[in-house]
Amino acid sequence: MRTAPKTFSRKFTTTGYRRLASAVNSSGISAAWTKTPNEFTVTSQTGFLPRHDPLPVLPSYFEKLEEILHEMPINKGDGTYGLLHSGRFGERIEHELPMYDVDFIFDSRILSALYRDYTFLASAYLLEPCDIQYRLARNYGLARRVLPANIAVPLKTIAGRINAKPFLEHSMSYTFYNYRRIDSAGELSVDNIEPIRRFSGCDTEKSYIVGHVAAAQQTGSMVEASLEILRSAQQNDRGAFNNALKQYTGAMSKVNGILSKTLKNTSEYASFRTFLSGCKDQPMFSNGVFYEGSTGTSMGERFLGVAQSSNPIASLSTHLFQLSQLSPRGTLPCANGVDSLRPVNYRAFLSHIDATSKMTNVQAYALHSSESSVEYMAALDQVLAYRYRQWANLRDSIPVQTASNKPAFREYFDVQTRHIRDVAELVQRTRSNIDAELLVPADRVRAESIVHRAEMIRRSLNRILVDSAETSLPISMIAY
Repeated sequence: MRTAPKTFSRKFTTTGYRRLASAVNSSGISAAWTKTPNEFTVTSQTGFLPRHDPLPVLPSYFEKLEEILHEMPINKGDGTYGLLHSGRFGERIEHELPMYDVDFIFDSRILSALYRDYTFLASAYLLEPCDIQYRLARNYGLARRVLPANIAVPLKTIAGRINAKPFLEHSMSYTFYNYRRIDSAGELSVDNIEPIRRFSGCDTEKSYIVGHVAAAQQTGSMVEASLEILRSAQQNDRGAFNNALKQYTGAMSKVNGILSKTLKNTSEYASFRTFLSGCKDQPMFSNGVFYEGSTGTSMGERFLGVAQSSNPIASLSTHLFQLSQLSPRGTLPCANGVDSLRPVNYRAFLSHIDATSKMTNVQAYALHSSESSVEYMAALDQVLAYRYRQWANLRDSIPVQTASNKPAFREYFDVQTRHIRDVAELVQRTRSNIDAELLVPADRVRAESIVHRAEMIRRSLNRILVDSAETSLPISMIAY
């Protein structure tokens, strides 16, 4: 396999170095650079993980902010309850959180840690009433509409500096910048990772965060393989193309193996699901969120949340293998602005993959050879496993919607269900176009096994679509 060029990481980095700052600011935080690259680049070494491990503790200047975050979770992990359990979090924010000046901060690691922590504060503050209402009556009621200035102003500044949205996001907030190594010299394995911040503090929340971080270790190999798939298709290098597909499939298989072990127990998902909600297309936020003290629109702002901004693994597969064209809307996984939530360098990379795959017509190139078709089926087999497990876990674990949001979510649920079913049907069509006589026996057996699994998924999803009027549907689906 050809290694990625040394200049690769620059290609998908949109920020650059400026001159060194000469002074240390008055708060004692070293301003080593006036501007540094975003922590979230995309390389064949780190994949979609940040360039450096996240900062687990904020500088001492933010002592009160750190204290409130420590006291925040419903279950603090030491046998005691935190502020969100008793509904006292909002009061602490309003009376004790200082208005921190963040204008002097340019260090990318500190900015990323502050973005993580202020977005946690924002979601906890806005959605605390909904969590309490859900625990009492199994409905969500209304969220707070105004984000106070002591959160809103610093968050807007930080988000603008790293080119992010001022709301909780999957990679930059909840998972990929929310871990610490238990053994600092150890690997990023499930047993050596713990979350930095949590909402509920339950074991399922820990498993969700830890599982996604551990799985993301495989994305470096996926990034490398995706670029090689495109290069070899463009240069008509069939052997390299097949090998790159095998590498991609192998990495996806490891991702699925990790997530299947860490995301088994979904019974506690509702204990933190509320805080992952967005403020767009949600009945809890009928008029969006007003960011007090910030410049800009006087209207409520609307952003999708973690539940609509899943990690980029499935998006990479969708763009690389041209799966979005299967959707009747033709825009998955970018529908409703999902991809605009991702780190800016993710967007640059995924846009490059999408445009190059369409120009090269990767799908057609794969289907032009029986051997390549089998490898393409194998890759889609892993994509199906990833999406179907995610879909099934959420459907089993999330309660029925309230009457006000049921129609909108049923439509969304059905769109996602049809798309997964369509991928399963693509696997079947690919197999029907293969001349089995051209395959070695092992590939013939492998193709039949893959198409059998796809048929099982297709039938299952068809039943769901037929019975959807009588089926309890989830509050939200994590998007592709």
